[in-house]
Amino acid sequence: MRNHLLSALLALLMLLCLPLSAAAAHPVPDPARDGSCTVTITMNYQNKPISGGTVNLYKVGDVLEDDGNYSFVPVAAVKGTISTFENIQSPELAEELAKLEGKLTPVTETPVTVGGNGKKGIAEFRDLSFGLYLAVQETAASGYGKTKPFLVSVPYLADGEYCYDVKTVPKTDLEREVEPTPPPSSGGGGGKLPQTGQLWWPVPVLICMGLGCIAVGLIRRREGSE
Repeated sequence: MRNHLLSALLALLMLLCLPLSAAAAHPVPDPARDGSCTVTITMNYQNKPISGGTVNLYKVGDVLEDDGNYSFVPVAAVKGTISTFENIQSPELAEELAKLEGKLTPVTETPVTVGGNGKKGIAEFRDLSFGLYLAVQETAASGYGKTKPFLVSVPYLADGEYCYDVKTVPKTDLEREVEPTPPPSSGGGGGKLPQTGQLWWPVPVLICMGLGCIAVGLIRRREGSE
């Protein structure tokens, strides 16, 4: 009888622990952080931060909760074109969403300048609500090409915990623009074009000199015959 009682107590304890284990396996975002999240984007070239250029951030997905599981659903502006998000890490999805940029409203009134906050190569977006965001580089830094659009999830689940201040680097590095080759030097200085063809200005001078010589010869000839 005693053994049966102990077995029943152990079974009851296991049942009581099940909800705790389930809760631990499915972390829940802190609703108090909704609207106070930050996305920090670093633009790199060969692992070096590059300032310059501007970035826009657009909210493209809202958070959907279903029995403790969280996912993103398209916002109304893109739902007519994209009904569901199959893989939010897909570069093709980011490219497709970027084509709808004209239908989206950026989270800031003007694009954020990379490095404009005094932090080299960094663009920051603050006070963000939970959701899926599209980052688009509107203008590139001088001497560099633009990176491809990419997606950022807020918050971000890592190692079983939600990160509310997300730091991200585009998957595609900035590209260095090829500098145009300068034209070959003419060697003449002063930026003048090299002379081609025949020079005509000496002809009148040579004619005058020839006539002068003839005149001198005639005069001497006359003097000699007198």
